[in-house]
Amino acid sequence: MGSNLYSIGLSGLQSSNARINTTGQNTANVDTEGYSRQRTDTVSSPGASGVLVRDTARLVDNFVSAQIRSDTSEFSYYDTFHSMMTASDSLLSEDSVALTGYLDKTFNALQAANDDPTSSSLRQLAHASLSNLVGQYKTLSNLVTRQEDLVGEQLSSSLTEINAITSKISDLNKKIMREEGQSISPANELRDQQEQLAKELSEFVTARTQFDDKGLMTVSLANGQPLVMDQSAPELKVVENAMDPKSIQLAVNFGDHDVVVKTDDLGGSVGGLLDYHAEFSVYADRTLGQHAISITDAMNTQNAKGLDANGQFGKDLLSLGEIAIHTKAESQKKLADISVRVSAGESAKVTKDTYELSKTDENRFTIKRFDINGRSTGPEILYDPVNMTADKDGYVKLDELGLDIKVSALNTITVDDVFRFTPTEGAAANLSMRAKNGDDLALSAPVGVSTHSDNLSEAKISLSSVNNTRADASAFSSDGSLYPNAPHSIYFTSPNSYVVRDVAGSDIATVNNALEYSNLLEQAGLADKAGFDVSLSSNPQIGDEFSMSTELVGPSDNFNGLALMNLQSAPLVEGKDSLTKSFAGLIANVGTKTAEIAGHAASSEVIMNDSANRRDRLSAVSLDEEAVNLLKYQQSYSASAQVVTAARTTFETLLGIMR
Repeated sequence: MGSNLYSIGLSGLQSSNARINTTGQNTANVDTEGYSRQRTDTVSSPGASGVLVRDTARLVDNFVSAQIRSDTSEFSYYDTFHSMMTASDSLLSEDSVALTGYLDKTFNALQAANDDPTSSSLRQLAHASLSNLVGQYKTLSNLVTRQEDLVGEQLSSSLTEINAITSKISDLNKKIMREEGQSISPANELRDQQEQLAKELSEFVTARTQFDDKGLMTVSLANGQPLVMDQSAPELKVVENAMDPKSIQLAVNFGDHDVVVKTDDLGGSVGGLLDYHAEFSVYADRTLGQHAISITDAMNTQNAKGLDANGQFGKDLLSLGEIAIHTKAESQKKLADISVRVSAGESAKVTKDTYELSKTDENRFTIKRFDINGRSTGPEILYDPVNMTADKDGYVKLDELGLDIKVSALNTITVDDVFRFTPTEGAAANLSMRAKNGDDLALSAPVGVSTHSDNLSEAKISLSSVNNTRADASAFSSDGSLYPNAPHSIYFTSPNSYVVRDVAGSDIATVNNALEYSNLLEQAGLADKAGFDVSLSSNPQIGDEFSMSTELVGPSDNFNGLALMNLQSAPLVEGKDSLTKSFAGLIANVGTKTAEIAGHAASSEVIMNDSANRRDRLSAVSLDEEAVNLLKYQQSYSASAQVVTAARTTFETLLGIMR
């Protein structure tokens, strides 16, 4: 009996001591981040021999822990995204930065120059305003570039942290395996550290954790790409994408090879940075580039339709850089054989898409289009340089795209070669002034008109449009005069019939039964060939005659200057929006996205905190509860000591009886 009491009392002492130690461990770690409250479990010993200490376990719910990691990742994603978008929204919405004011100043200065085309000072002011507008496009482009650089810096820092965390988790796997292999007790503190590290990792990416058959933690990205495998941790890094150098491509390095990571739904701050880069940086850069292409093409095309201060046909006012073409490493040498440019007067067809050029057979190519998100847009375009008509420089015009493409040395390019280019990418940064001064502004019309003084009617002739001044495709010769066989006069043979005559007075076209008196050369089928057209203010009479000549242009003529002015409200961007409206759309898009992300950030923080509270209710240390437990285990320890004392007294009494 005494022996049995000794055994019961001793087991009680051991049990109470173990529980007191556990309570002390909990109390000591009340402020330790990531610490999970522990509990020592006991079972009754068979044969009324007291109690057995089973083990000391962490009080954790793996489902709740996984939910915390998921919610932490989501909040970190939106918080990072929102922080970057807020900064960009604040910068773009500044009046001193917005393009709207610069566009207004430029066209107001053009208006002033139109009021007095002979004023050199007003012309120079218009030139300076246009130069300032070009500078602002560069400023905005640099702003976007700085944001991209900031993304790169933060991403580099984040990847360093990620690799450090995964290495620590891997090292803890080794320690856990060693410690639990030498003891029957679980390595609770080490596993707590792993859980905390996994939570910290979730701030950067969405991390999925599992435990292998050895009980060791493995970690992978949401798409299944491993970050921690047993006792090793491959490196996550940025790798260059030769086909798209401006994109950010991640890969997991396994020592001798890299495996590219899909960045869709990457989560965490890294996912936020990547999505910000795609949804703001890339979008803003291409939008500004589309702007730059639109205004450059429109102003250059229009300026070429007039005469500058020196009486010469207008030259380019603005200039764009070359469109960059990218390909894989083994095809780099072939880039010199390919060039792309925006078709003159076709900028409205240029989108923000990326184009992929690849060879299909001996001489033909196809062009695929992809939007900012990499989705295919529209059918493939055929490019057949052998059977398509090229211009004198070797470029083939693709009407569907608004682009000219030239591929020389066709035999060097194979079906394995793929080339990509994005016309709008970096276009704003490469925009520059071509005009040297205000005299280069072609404000005057290239041809004048006159109404003969002896006409019977009150009808007056006016120049209605100028569409083309190229010497090889219009009535204008290279020296600025009209060709002899071009339309020089219009003579009405009746109130609704007329003939168009050349410089010698010979008829070159006849129109009968004219119902209206606008665009007379178009009605005669000569407008496209002439490159200009004329209209009358009212009904003519038989015998009325009207003349057209480059010598009739007055020094204060501003016909083309007004056309340049009208570009301010013209639908230049994709043929839908004006420059001002398009930029306002960019600002609105950024503001809307910022507000949307702000809402997600606020709600995800609430959800994350709720998950943390659920975890704390189970796993966090409560000092009140531990105080009660300590008192209970102290009393249990004292009671067990009394059992041992009673056993000793009983044993001594039995010995006394035996004597």
